[in-house]
Amino acid sequence: MKRSPQELVDYLYRDQTFPFGCFLLTGTGVVPPDSFTLEKGDTVRIGIDGIGELVNPVA
Repeated sequence: MKRSPQELVDYLYRDQTFPFGCFLLTGTGVVPPDSFTLEKGDTVRIGIDGIGELVNPVA
């Protein structure tokens, strides 16, 4: 990651408060190759066990 976790947390809390905490998701877990691109008609699915699945079509 380019920025440290502490730097990301500091930025997140700069203008907001989270009395019950929050999750900071960086999205760095999946990095597709440079040749990858989504196209019309593709479907993006993100699933988390115990939570469910988010499905979005690419228009």
